[in-house]
Amino acid sequence: MNQNLTTEDLQIRLLIVDDEQTIRRLCITVGESLGFFCLEAESGNAALALLEEQSVHMVLTDMVMPRMTGLEFLEQVKRTYPRIEVAVMTGHGSVETAVQAMKLGAYDYIAKPFSPLDELRLFLRRMADKVRLVEENLYLANAQKPRLRSTASLAIPPAFRTSCA
Repeated sequence: MNQNLTTEDLQIRLLIVDDEQTIRRLCITVGESLGFFCLEAESGNAALALLEEQSVHMVLTDMVMPRMTGLEFLEQVKRTYPRIEVAVMTGHGSVETAVQAMKLGAYDYIAKPFSPLDELRLFLRRMADKVRLVEENLYLANAQKPRLRSTASLAIPPAFRTSCA
């Protein structure tokens, strides 16, 4: 167990991907108000390059961007980094697009403009809660592995243990 964790190690890391700087700034403001460490990228390609250098827990991406759509970006992220939670946002959404995003592994879907702004705050908080639960479960599962290995033989009858040895 690592006792040298810093606050930054425990902080949710959020990447916002949108070609509109005003939307990125708004999402960063909300993310930082929730205590997240926020990164930003203006395109799917820039975000993929950033993900090669920086680890994140969550991504909030626009659906409609030049060169690479949010769905294409989502698909690449989930293929390369399956543990990252990705949510999509758009002002041009349809039920079909939302369903397609969910089938590709999106955490959820949110419509722009965010009205009220508390909707975005609640959305990001719920997403972070899921990330924390998954991380906690992984930590607990890994912490239990040595103990489970040492007690695994308890469930095997002694006669079977000697006959298989």
